[in-house]
Amino acid sequence: MFRIAHLSDLHLIEEGVRSRRGVSRIQLEYLSLLKKIDPVARRERAQRALAAAVAANADHVVITGDLTEDGSPDQFDILRQLLDESGLRPEQLTVLSGNHDAHGMAWSEALAGPLDRWTAHATPGAVIPLGDARMVHVHTSVIQPFWMSGGTAPSDQLEEVVKQASRSDRLVILAQHHPPFRLYNNWVHGLTNVAAVRELMLAHENVSLVYGHMHIERDVELVAGEGPRAFAPCGVVTGDRPVRVYTIEGKRLVPTTPAAVGRAARRGTGMPDEARTQQEPSPPPPAEPG
Repeated sequence: MFRIAHLSDLHLIEEGVRSRRGVSRIQLEYLSLLKKIDPVARRERAQRALAAAVAANADHVVITGDLTEDGSPDQFDILRQLLDESGLRPEQLTVLSGNHDAHGMAWSEALAGPLDRWTAHATPGAVIPLGDARMVHVHTSVIQPFWMSGGTAPSDQLEEVVKQASRSDRLVILAQHHPPFRLYNNWVHGLTNVAAVRELMLAHENVSLVYGHMHIERDVELVAGEGPRAFAPCGVVTGDRPVRVYTIEGKRLVPTTPAAVGRAARRGTGMPDEARTQQEPSPPPPAEPG
């Protein structure tokens, strides 16, 4: 049975972060709101999470973005060191960019530089074979002011998901950073075209989704009673149990340890299920999600 380990939101920071001045310092402090600015502690958390993913005997590991706090080359260098030390092979790992990673180096520059050894599945739109299933890397991070954290799923990459899902006999996993449900202001920190992702998933019951951004372990139902088809771990930077493990069972992605289940939207309204989200027994998200 094929096993996938999922982690997200490492928010790595460089050792010399205290020497930052001016706008660079303001940006990092804003992005680190409610998170302790401790580069050693963050590195150790990421190191432990990667070790746990390896120990889970997963066939594949996916990290759904916010690898760094603000995308500096030094932060990507730390990620490179951790990945090199993890014991994972490049073909065993898929890394995605999050909104925090878009504030510094462009993702293409990071892949050509610090992450050049780990590009096998890191290219946006890449299709990754996972046993009989397929995973499609959807790159939702965009260039924007540092006080915004929204994203957009590119139409060509969603078309690739549809293309893969047309083989209705197999599971297709859509991997992206942002959640597949409406937030209180999607233009500021959610997915601007969340309706397109939701419609795609409603049209193809063999599509599941893994995401990060909110730092909350959660299983999401698109339709009440259907069973969850979207899954997130708590953030590595903030959570005590940052690694989730799933098995592929036919056309379904099944977590080995289910989380609280929330609805993606109220039935018949298309509006967010705010009450259900607020009642989940998980740690609260940071003020600046993802």
